[in-house]
Amino acid sequence: MYNKSTNKFNKTALCLIGIILLLGSFLFTSISVVNAATNASKYSDVLVDLLTDENFDPLAYPQDTEDYTLQVIQIAESNESDLFIYTYQPSGSSQDFRASSINISTTIGNNFMPVNYRLEYLNSNGVFYKYRVVDFEILPDKLRYYSIISIYRPWIEGIDEPASEGQTISEVPFEVGKLYTATTVNGVVSYTCQATETIEVVTKSIGFIRYENGFTLYHQACDSHYVAFSTNKPMDKLMEATVYFWYQDVQYTINLTGTHRHWESEPYYKTINLSDIETGSNSAHGWFATQYEWQRIESVNEFKASLEEDEIELTDEALNALNDKQWVLRFYESDYQLINSNVSWENVQEVNDVTILRLKFETDGITYNLGVVDNKQSGDIEPDNKQPTLWDKVWNYLWKILTGLLIIVAVIVGLPWLVFLLFKCLAYIFKDKSKTKKKKGGG
Repeated sequence: MYNKSTNKFNKTALCLIGIILLLGSFLFTSISVVNAATNASKYSDVLVDLLTDENFDPLAYPQDTEDYTLQVIQIAESNESDLFIYTYQPSGSSQDFRASSINISTTIGNNFMPVNYRLEYLNSNGVFYKYRVVDFEILPDKLRYYSIISIYRPWIEGIDEPASEGQTISEVPFEVGKLYTATTVNGVVSYTCQATETIEVVTKSIGFIRYENGFTLYHQACDSHYVAFSTNKPMDKLMEATVYFWYQDVQYTINLTGTHRHWESEPYYKTINLSDIETGSNSAHGWFATQYEWQRIESVNEFKASLEEDEIELTDEALNALNDKQWVLRFYESDYQLINSNVSWENVQEVNDVTILRLKFETDGITYNLGVVDNKQSGDIEPDNKQPTLWDKVWNYLWKILTGLLIIVAVIVGLPWLVFLLFKCLAYIFKDKSKTKKKKGGG
């Protein structure tokens, strides 16, 4: 039987289905476009996430277009094992200075060890930003720690303080000093947050000392890379440090028109833990080489004294850069080669974006193990010690050869005389003893 109401309902249902399909098609197309542009459309909006916290008040975070700082205000774990970082950036979307990396330790106490992670921008809403921590592994433990020391954004000319002459800054830090604890009970995750202590680097310089490795068929040397710095807290004794940086192999060509960057490798990222009982040294594998050795952690005065003892003279620029520094970390060694032919080839390793992640030190008898708020800074490509001229090197090698020959001649000539004198002495001693025995027998 024909039913008007049923037919009307069917038409209405079909109409609604059509509208839903049309909207779905529109939304799918929009998502595809956004996804292609941001690669982050699958993630929920930052403000939607933050509003799930009943204590969150957006009005407590005003916009200030001249404030370019970053503040971490929340974290969250996803079901896909992503770690999200939520920030308040007062400059807002009008000045889109996005965060670039973050220092996090998933361990606390004696095992505290910060790591620098890259941040991926996901989305923003006004002054609120959402990031994903790249290459971060969420531990399967029921109790998980996220000790966040600092967060970085790119250095901005005209807004951020520049480095000293000849040095560059790629990222500037903003203190976080928060320990987030995530706890899983019956499948439900809850978070707590408490303030933690940090230490800040207030002045800093990056450089390297070039040590000759002796005479070879081509010029070889060892570059000892260091960071000199001062902090906002006194340190009576510095015992351990963690340094993060990246380096790349670089080749220069040197001809009549000057020095040209010819080739460079992909960067290698490295984190190194230092101890005050460890030492570094050059290979000294060439002829007439001098073996140098240095402490990994030194005060600036100890650093200067050790160089002076090794008869290594710093440039005036390097000495000036050390004036307001307290400590030196000699964190890495690399090889230097200069091959002379029709075109000279210079092979070096350039060290960049040096940042200190952790300092363990003693002050007034108390030991601290703190995360460090420090920028990412690079030095220039010139060694900080005065380099000998070609004539200096030739004279030095000739003097060593002459000294060696004199020693050989002295040994060849003097050894027979020493042997002769030794036998004369022995003969005299035995002869004297023989006379003494005869006298005793005659009595």
